[in-house]
Formats: sequence, structure tokens, C-alpha cells
Amino acid sequence: MLSIAIDATAACTPKPTGIGRYTEGLTAALSQRAIRLKIGTRYSHFHQRNHRLQISDSKRFWIQEPIWPLVQGVDVLHVTDARVPRWPLLKKGTPKVATLHDVFHILPEFQNGGQYATEEFTRKKIDRYRQIARECDRIICVSEKTRTDFMKHVDCDPQKVEVVHHGIDSHFLEETRGNDAEILESLGIPQGGILYVGDVSARKNLQGIVEGYLAANLDQDHPLLLVGESTFGSGELEFRIRQAGDRILRIGWQKQEILAAIYRQSRALLFCTHYEGFGLPVLESMACGTPVVISRSGATPEVAGGHGHLCDPADVKSIAAALKSALNSSKEDIRAGRDHARRFTWEHCARETEAVYQRAMEVH
Repeated sequence: MLSIAIDATAACTPKPTGIGRYTEGLTAALSQRAIRLKIGTRYSHFHQRNHRLQISDSKRFWIQEPIWPLVQGVDVLHVTDARVPRWPLLKKGTPKVATLHDVFHILPEFQNGGQYATEEFTRKKIDRYRQIARECDRIICVSEKTRTDFMKHVDCDPQKVEVVHHGIDSHFLEETRGNDAEILESLGIPQGGILYVGDVSARKNLQGIVEGYLAANLDQDHPLLLVGESTFGSGELEFRIRQAGDRILRIGWQKQEILAAIYRQSRALLFCTHYEGFGLPVLESMACGTPVVISRSGATPEVAGGHGHLCDPADVKSIAAALKSALNSSKEDIRAGRDHARRFTWEHCARETEAVYQRAMEVH
């Protein structure tokens, strides 16, 4: 039986988003395989200790590099958020695996004077890309687009960079529930909205999403619903959102079972971000039978598999046109998108990830 130590710090938060959701889904699916799991959390998250990932029959431990953990007897060490582990007492030659979710910060077109992140944060991210290239035995990229961009901008042996797609949670695989409308009403969330799911931030192209939505000139029954928390660069966006009045509603972060109900009761997902390394909301929305508007750039066309309505994220008219196209989706198109999205499971992700562990061990 394989023994795997996972740095699951990304899931230690009361409001997990992309990387945290990946960590939760993958780890739970790995626990159903012939694998013995040890689940670590960095001590910097001690204040959120009540949210540490807990998987039955697995051991948990704290990480404070380079002092501890004093973990021994593991076959592979996996860090789910693109870091190189610096753990003491690891057996020399223990294979190291890192998951890379995107390379946004190394792309030249997004390095423009701190608009999307502080310069210090950007430098730190680029250093980590290069560290995992040098020191990890295998790198899991969550899309072919991420792998291609990583290999283009970072010097790395291509043989050790592999692609394993995300899965989606079972909540998004359920058919429409009879109480979806009641759930939304209890939370004050209208049905029939146009949905955005993710951080409210400059790097997510919220300015373009808002302006594209307004340019579509939809009636009042289809407000723009923003599901997510404000992060870096949201100040100007907040002002523009307030200007739009009741045309745009801030919903905030939601649990997956609530999010699934919102997807099912919305008319379309408007997710034309600047760049995604994967784009989990695209699959979730399609699995719930809700059409998606996505950018031509980044990994979302790959993830949507030809079932998204494409636009230029820098062109407001293009966004508006793609949104109107999505609203006119046929039942056949929606069904095809649902069938495509439901092929992405955490069980498949875990099986492919275990195969990566085996190949990492072969190196040693």
C-alpha cells in the first residue's frame, strides 16, 4: 500500500475556493484507493485549525519548515499548491510532487505594474515556479494550457510535467431539486440571474464582465450575481458595482450545496476572465445544465470542450454577444455540455494522480 504525505494547507480555510476545493476533492478520492494518507497543514494556518482537512483513517500533522514535521516512512510527498517542501528527516530521495494550477504571474501580458498583484507577490510566485521545476520529481499541471505555458516560460525537463484535470463535487451532478427555489428565496438570491463565480478582483476581469453584462441590456429579471469574496484590486470594481444599483448583486462565498442550487436556477455563467489555469466554475455550471460564456484565452476552452460560448475578454461587445448566444442555447446543446462536464470526476483525478506518484517513485 502506498504511503503518501500531502501538504493540504490550501484546504485549511473557512471559505475554500479553487485550490482548496481541488485539495479537498482529490484527497477524499485518494482515501478511497489503496493509499495510506498523512495530511499536513502549515503552522501559519494554526489560527484556522478548526478548518483543517480531516479524512477518515488518515493521520494529521503540522508543518513548520524547516523544523518539522518529523515525518518518516512515506513513499511520496505531494504539495497541492505549487511549493517545494523543506521537511527535515525525510528519507533522502523521497519523491516530491507538486500541483501547478496556473502560471498567471510569469506571463508577460499580465506583468503590468502591480495591477493584478503586488510586485513582491509576483516575484515570489515566479521563484516558486522555478523551484518546483528544479527540485520536484513530478509536476502535475491541471490543464494542457497550464503545462504549455509553464514549459514556454520555465526551464524544466518536459518528461516530469504531466496533466491531470480536476473533478467536480457530487453536488453538481445532482438533478434539479424541488427545493432549489426555496433555498435561493431563503437567502434573498433571485432566480434567473446571470452568474459569476470566483474572486472579485482585477485579475479575474470583473471590469469586463460587468461592462459586458450591462452592454447586453438584459431586462431586470436577469441581474448579475457575483458569488465570491473581494480580493486584490477590487476597490474600483466595488465602486462600479455600486453605480449599477440593483442590476448587480453581491452574493459572497457559498457552500457547494448552495452554489449548486444557484447554478441550477441561473440562466448563464459569465466567466470571461483574463486567464484561467483550469476554471472549475465552467465544469460545475455545465454539469448543472447552465450554459457558459468563456474567454478564448487560457484553459477554459480546453475545459469546456467545445461547449462554451467564446468571447474576447477585452472586448465589451464580444462579451455581450456571447452572453446573448448563451441565453439562446438549445436543450440539445445544454445536454451535450452537461454530459461533457460530468465526465470530470475526482475518482478519475485520484486514479491519474496515483499513476503520477508511481512514476515519481520509478525515478528513484
